[in-house]
Amino acid sequence: MLRSLTLKRILLEIGGVLLVSALIGWVSGAFFFVLFLGMLGLALWHYLQLRKLSHWLWEENRLFPPDGRGTWLPIFHGLHRMRKKQREERNRLAERVSYLRRGAEAIPDAVMLCDAKGRLEWCNHQAETLLGLRWPQDQEQLLTNLIRYPEFSNYLKLRQFETPLKLTVDGHLHIEFRFVYPYIEYNLLIIARNITETAKLEQMRQNFFANVNHELRVPLTVIKGYLEMLDDMGGHSSFEEKAISHMSSQADRLYALVQQLMKLSKIESATERDKTAINLSQMGETLIHECPHHEEYPITSHIVPNLWIEGDLEEIKQVTTNLFYNAILHNEVGTPIHLAVEPVGEYEVRFSVTDKGRGIDEAHLAHLTERFYRVSESRKRDAKNDGGSGLGLAIVKHALQNHGSELTVESTLGKGSTFSFVMKSIEPPATSKKTN
Repeated sequence: MLRSLTLKRILLEIGGVLLVSALIGWVSGAFFFVLFLGMLGLALWHYLQLRKLSHWLWEENRLFPPDGRGTWLPIFHGLHRMRKKQREERNRLAERVSYLRRGAEAIPDAVMLCDAKGRLEWCNHQAETLLGLRWPQDQEQLLTNLIRYPEFSNYLKLRQFETPLKLTVDGHLHIEFRFVYPYIEYNLLIIARNITETAKLEQMRQNFFANVNHELRVPLTVIKGYLEMLDDMGGHSSFEEKAISHMSSQADRLYALVQQLMKLSKIESATERDKTAINLSQMGETLIHECPHHEEYPITSHIVPNLWIEGDLEEIKQVTTNLFYNAILHNEVGTPIHLAVEPVGEYEVRFSVTDKGRGIDEAHLAHLTERFYRVSESRKRDAKNDGGSGLGLAIVKHALQNHGSELTVESTLGKGSTFSFVMKSIEPPATSKKTN
C-alpha cells in the first residue's frame, strides 16, 4: 500500500546510492570520482522524474500519471489522487451549475446575470423571448445596449434597487424588473416579469370603481335630496319620521362607503406619490384641537414637538385620522383616549393611539385590516348607528405599506387597545427651523 513520502525513505535512497558508489570507488581506487558520478546520476534521475511530472501536468490531459520509481512513486500517485478529486469536484460543480441553469430555465420569469460593470454574463430562454436577448451571442455586452430604454439606463445609474422598475414596451407590454445586488461577488441579478395581464386587471378594477363611484353617487345625491325635502316638510307621523331618519342614515352610510372605496382604490393603484416633508407632531396636535368629542371622551396626548417624516401628505393624514377617530367610534362615551407622537431611537418616529376600552379578542387581530371586516356591532359608540364601513384599517394598512411601514395592533380584552406605526424621521426643513 502506497504511503506518503517520509524522511526515512529519502535518506535510505540517498544512503543506498552513496553506499554503492563508495564500494565501487573503493574497489576501483577512484573513491571520490565514483562518489561524484553516483551523486550526479542521482540528480539526473531526479531531473528526468521532474520532467515527466511537468509534462504530465502541463501538456497531457490524461488522468493517470506516468510511471514513477523510488521516492517519486508516492508523489505521482498523490498528484493522481488530487487530480482525480479535482476532476470529480469539477464534474460535480458542472452538474450543479447545469442543475441550477435548468431550474432557472424552468422559471416563468426572465433571469439575467450581469457583472459589476453591467455586462451580461448569462440569461435564460425567457429573457430571450421577453426582451429579445440572444445567448450566447450577447455575452459580455452591456445590458444598457441590449435593453435600450432611458428609464432602464437611468435606473441602473442610480443603483437604487429597493423598488422595482416598471416599463411599458411597445405601448402595450408591461414588464416589471427586480434587481438583486450584490449577488455573488458584486454581480447583479435581474428578474423581469411580464405583468401585462396584471396591469389590465388593475385598469379594469380602477374603471370598475370609477363607474361605481359615478353610478352610485348620482342616485344617492338625488335620494338624499328628496329625503331632506320630506324631512323639512314636517307633519309626518312617528313611523314616517323614523323611516325617513333611518333611510337618511343609510343613504349617508352608503355614500361614505363609496367614498372609502374610492380612497382605497386610489391608494392601492397609485404608482407615484408626491412625497413632502410632514410635521407629524403638528398633525397630531391638529387632531386633538379639531376633535368634536372633547366633552364625551377624556383625551390626553404626549406629542414631542418638531418631529418630521417624509411621505404623501394626504395618505398620512388619512392614516392618522382613521386611527384617532376609530378609537372614538369603537368605544363607549367616557373611555380615556391617549394620542402620542414620540421618537423611537435616533432615526424613527412613532405615532400611536391608545384607548382604555373593551379591547379586541386575539382571534380578530389578524383580520382587522381586511376589507369590510368588523369585529362586532356592540363595539360601536352609538348602537343606533351602523358604524363604519370596515375599510378604515384597510386604507391604513395599504397607505403605510406604500411608505415602508406597517400597522401594529396591541390589544387586551377588558384593558384596551393600541394602534401604532413607526416611520423614518427626517431633519426639519430649513424654513421650519427658522420659524421655530
